[in-house]
Amino acid sequence: MTRIAEAWRRVPTVSAKFLLILVPSLVVAVSLCSALFYYDRYKDLQAGLREKVAAIADVNAAALTNSLWTFDVPAIRNVIQAIGANRELVCVEVSDDLAEGWFVWPGSSCPSVDDSHVERRVIRVQNLQVGTLTLHYSQDVVREQLRQEVVNTAALLLLMLAGTIAAALAALRLTVGRPLGRLIASILEAERGGGHKQVNWGAADELGRVIQAYNAMLTRLGQEEAALRKSEQRLALAITATRSSVWDYDLHTGHYWWSKEFPALLGYGSNELPMTAETWSSLLHPDEAERVMAESRRRLRDHAMAYTAVYRMRRRGGQWAWIEDRATAQRDADGRALRLTGTMSDVTERVRAELDLAHERNVLQVTLDNTDQGIIKVDGDGRVVTANRRAAELLNILPEVLSGNPRFADIVAIQRRQGEFGEMGDDPDLYLSFGTGPGGAGMAAAGAAPDDEFGIPLGEPAGMIDQPFTFKRRRPDGRIVEVRTNPLPEGGFVRTLTDVTVEARSAEEIFNAMQELERAYADLKETQASLVQAEKMASLALLVAGVAHEINTPIGIAFGCATHLSGRTSTLAEAFESGTMRKSELAAYVATAGESSRLIEQNLTRAAELIQSFKRVAVDQTSEERRRFDLLAYLEEVVTSLGPTLRKSRHRVAIACSPGIVMDSFPGALSQVVTNLVMNALTHAFPADSKGHMVIDVDETADGEVEIRFADDGVGIPAENLPKVFEPFFTTRRGSGGSGLGLHIVFNLVTQSLGGRISVDSVPGDGTTFTLRIPKTAATASTAAAPPTASPTTTPVSLEKEPA
Repeated sequence: MTRIAEAWRRVPTVSAKFLLILVPSLVVAVSLCSALFYYDRYKDLQAGLREKVAAIADVNAAALTNSLWTFDVPAIRNVIQAIGANRELVCVEVSDDLAEGWFVWPGSSCPSVDDSHVERRVIRVQNLQVGTLTLHYSQDVVREQLRQEVVNTAALLLLMLAGTIAAALAALRLTVGRPLGRLIASILEAERGGGHKQVNWGAADELGRVIQAYNAMLTRLGQEEAALRKSEQRLALAITATRSSVWDYDLHTGHYWWSKEFPALLGYGSNELPMTAETWSSLLHPDEAERVMAESRRRLRDHAMAYTAVYRMRRRGGQWAWIEDRATAQRDADGRALRLTGTMSDVTERVRAELDLAHERNVLQVTLDNTDQGIIKVDGDGRVVTANRRAAELLNILPEVLSGNPRFADIVAIQRRQGEFGEMGDDPDLYLSFGTGPGGAGMAAAGAAPDDEFGIPLGEPAGMIDQPFTFKRRRPDGRIVEVRTNPLPEGGFVRTLTDVTVEARSAEEIFNAMQELERAYADLKETQASLVQAEKMASLALLVAGVAHEINTPIGIAFGCATHLSGRTSTLAEAFESGTMRKSELAAYVATAGESSRLIEQNLTRAAELIQSFKRVAVDQTSEERRRFDLLAYLEEVVTSLGPTLRKSRHRVAIACSPGIVMDSFPGALSQVVTNLVMNALTHAFPADSKGHMVIDVDETADGEVEIRFADDGVGIPAENLPKVFEPFFTTRRGSGGSGLGLHIVFNLVTQSLGGRISVDSVPGDGTTFTLRIPKTAATASTAAAPPTASPTTTPVSLEKEPA
């Protein structure tokens, strides 16, 4: 039985075990059923054979009755041969009792066969026995038929068995084999390191529930493994980032273990250092080995749970590395150490940085002690942590007191007792930085403003001051010390003390000098305004002179015509009174009166138009009135007002402007600009006895502005003068009466009154172009009066015009 059980366990597949159970069971069951069936079938076939032979015997016995009675041998033989045609019969015997004859088929006698069977019939004629019919038959036919049926049935049963096995195997594969195969594949995949792959199978049977539970287990296992991997990764990253390693020492077994990072810290391979306490102790620095080993033994005796030690260990190359060892002890109920676990980190860089920092602190302290400015650093607890000798000197405190890290309040108390605050009465830092002391009222009573001087209320709670502040105080010996305090983000502050006695006195002198400069500047601005007004009045005087010259001609002609008409009227009146007036004289007078009246009316109308035009220009130049006007018509009026000046020269002004451009602006400012540009060109652009041209070209822009270009074909502006053309009082004709304010006034009028901008472009020898861009609708009064956004010297220019 043991061998059978062992052989059964070695069967490799469930299908094989299933077949080993199914096939014998089916064979045995089918064999038993077939044996019972064919035993009954054999009995039925035997009974049928006997019935058939009996029927043959009954039928042929009646057929032989007449033949035997008549002793008709041929008939008897024919009947016997007919009987022998049945293949179930082995031998046929007919006896003739009357003639004592004997007939046998197929031989002379019937063979004696054990398994043969005999069926006899007595042949009677009228109750007289005349013979006997004996039929010998064999059951070979029955057995052959039974064998054939068995063979056919066996073939059919084999087919059914094969189909049943195939169906059973298919059902087994679908219900058991396939899910088990997927489950096994998932397990093998996990064993090969391919990860936990869930089984894709859903069924409500036992295997389905098993696979569902397996998938749920894989999900939980995956989550736990992911969390474990993340934890391991974090631990590995933390160990790697901190250049640390983990170690463990079992005091009971003496087993010492460390992670692979420890040999790497010292430059060794992972297998080069045996994991023993002796290996660890052999790497210690000789100067520190005894101390470190003593501390290690002490860890076993005391009851502390955590330890920290810093010591040196030898690297592979012979250098020494600083190692920080942090350990945690596991103890039993009696406090005996059972196990030590900890980390070792390479802190060489930190130790070196600390040593360098200590050196730098020494250097810094020496530097601070040789600085002319006093420096104090106070931490968030109000304790002095850094101070130099200069601070002790300016505070009139011994350097030893500051070097002892006293509280800042104690320093203030010492100064208060010495009377160092003078009229101030106390130190604002004591309240502003720590929220202590008498508060704002006390400070105000001491002579310091609670808010204005320091910018923050005195007596503010600690932590509320986060802005630097500065104040000055006068010491009893007359020295003035400037105190500057800068709060630190972590709390506390840094205070600098500077002796500003000389600077304070110089500042007072500078303040007085600045007041004098402000007064001088105000006087200069007043003078400049007067000069600008004088320039405007000079322009107006020029306009008046032009008006007088222009009106003189039409009024003179009208006056001459009126005088001539008055003389002719007197002559005609004398002739009329004397009665000598002739018709021809009256006709001549009428003709003279009509012509004179026409000339008088024409010239007076011309004079009235000139007066009206000059009046509008003059009023515009002397007022700041804003109104709507047609730009083309107004430019023609301005040019007309300059007619007398232009006619004295050979120069001409042309206007290129589209009609219908309506401006809502300040015409006086525009008139002043055009007049100054024309006069500037007449003065500087053209040589003597030359004939020049000036063009005023106007275009509308899409952004609601007009672009006015004033161009001349004169000598141009030198490159070195181009950036200065709009500066006040700049002129190259100062000896010839130039004031240097003409283009400066133009710039101010364009940028302030008209709210636009102006630029100049010039090439020496090729003329000059001034480009104005002004809005068609001027800005409001407050905006128009605002100063320009750019100074004249920064206006983009490409040509330069000599200022008037």
